[in-house]
Amino acid sequence: MTATSVKTFPIIEIFGPVIQGEGAMIGHQTHFVRLGGCDFRCAWCDTLYAVLPEEVRANSVSMSAGEIVDRLRELNPGTPWVTLSGGNPALHQLDELIDMMNDAGFSIAVETQGTLYKSWLERCDLVTVSPKPPSSTMTQNLDQLARFTGLPGVNFKVVVFDDEDLAFARLVHEAYPEIPFYLQVGNDLENDNRDTLLQRLDWLSTAALKDSSLSRAIVLPQLHVLMYGNKRGV
Repeated sequence: MTATSVKTFPIIEIFGPVIQGEGAMIGHQTHFVRLGGCDFRCAWCDTLYAVLPEEVRANSVSMSAGEIVDRLRELNPGTPWVTLSGGNPALHQLDELIDMMNDAGFSIAVETQGTLYKSWLERCDLVTVSPKPPSSTMTQNLDQLARFTGLPGVNFKVVVFDDEDLAFARLVHEAYPEIPFYLQVGNDLENDNRDTLLQRLDWLSTAALKDSSLSRAIVLPQLHVLMYGNKRGV
């Protein structure tokens, strides 16, 4: 009899619990499961070690769904939230992992840019869709976002570095006004000091307050970058 092969996933890192530093989950305690691979190459990506194929091959460990859940239990079984990140976790067929995490009692948050739809997203608790603005140098089809609007706990988040990004964010919000919407300050890997980040937050907050079309937008920093800089595992 041929043994049934066990499906595995390229796992860059599993860590936590930590305080989520961005988006709808900011301030919440969560574990992170970072999967390797992405269909975008954003100019300012702060996790290229989980994006570039050569980096993924060098940095990832192949783990089954059962091994991932066991590791999460070891870290802290009392923390309910697990955030699936990347890269883009929607590159992967995570049905088995999602079902096992649900059975284990975890609440599941997902971060994706909204380019790839997977049915397993429907069994998550919170889905953050983060379409990429012009500063990323990627081209985002906003019509693709429509399919995500019915997902549980769905919210949209746009990273903003400059006026062009802010105009893009406005387009997203105007196209999907019923979806909770977050504006997040962009993070420059080479200039992540606290003063610079706070200046950007002040600029973005002021711009949003002056723009009536963004009156319902929630403006956020990257809290973990303010606290720790661009360190991994925090």
